[in-house]
Amino acid sequence: MFRPITGADLKRMRLSANRTTEQMAKVAGVSRVTYESWEKGKSEPRMNQSYALQAYCQINLSPIFSRFDELKKEFDRYKMLVDDKQPNQLRASARKNHLNGEPGHEPETSS
Repeated sequence: MFRPITGADLKRMRLSANRTTEQMAKVAGVSRVTYESWEKGKSEPRMNQSYALQAYCQINLSPIFSRFDELKKEFDRYKMLVDDKQPNQLRASARKNHLNGEPGHEPETSS
């Protein structure tokens, strides 16, 4: 599945690109303290911040974007399934069309 970038990933990326925490924080648009909390695993950058940092460190992003294409194909395949095969957690009743009533079981009306 898809996992966010870890603090260890950020630190490894920063050190391999010979960047400082100040430089990384500036690119991400956060304070140095916030960036360092990401590296320590106390919090995580947003996706757009993560991509900006990877681009700044000249990390190849094509494997990440190809994974998005794979996920899109998987979701498209799921959409093509018949409704009976898709889980529907929003359905109020296990019965289909339970609000329409069944023949012989008309909803009561007040007179």
